[in-house]
Amino acid sequence: MNVTDIDDKIIVRSQEKGEDFAKFAKVWENEFFVDMKALGVKMPDVITRVSEYIPEIIAYIEKIMENKFAYASGGSVYFDIEAFRKDGKYTYAKLDPGSISDPSKYLEGEGSLGVKLKSEKKNPFDFALWKKSKEGEPKWPSPW
Repeated sequence: MNVTDIDDKIIVRSQEKGEDFAKFAKVWENEFFVDMKALGVKMPDVITRVSEYIPEIIAYIEKIMENKFAYASGGSVYFDIEAFRKDGKYTYAKLDPGSISDPSKYLEGEGSLGVKLKSEKKNPFDFALWKKSKEGEPKWPSPW
């Protein structure tokens, strides 16, 4: 099971509470598993956390960039939905075609910190694969 323990919502909420993002995320992860146990859901055999796989994530993003489906801008990396669509081998938003131009879907996916980065994108609906850390945010070494 994947646990997303770092994203805009976690960063914003942990900052509002004046708490370390990792400790903040761990509290909610534990709450989730308490709820799952109460519902009778069996625990996963393996739990992976995003923050534990940063080198693999960077390598994966680099591969997407090599395939020309992502671009770096302003220290962040964005998925280029138009390049993906033009390639012709794939269908972007195949499961929910209406989401491709739905601003509410964009806002939900990007989070409040991503909205501030709109001007760095080729297309407002391109989405971040890697966001540049701002002052006071967690950060990891990356090529960007």
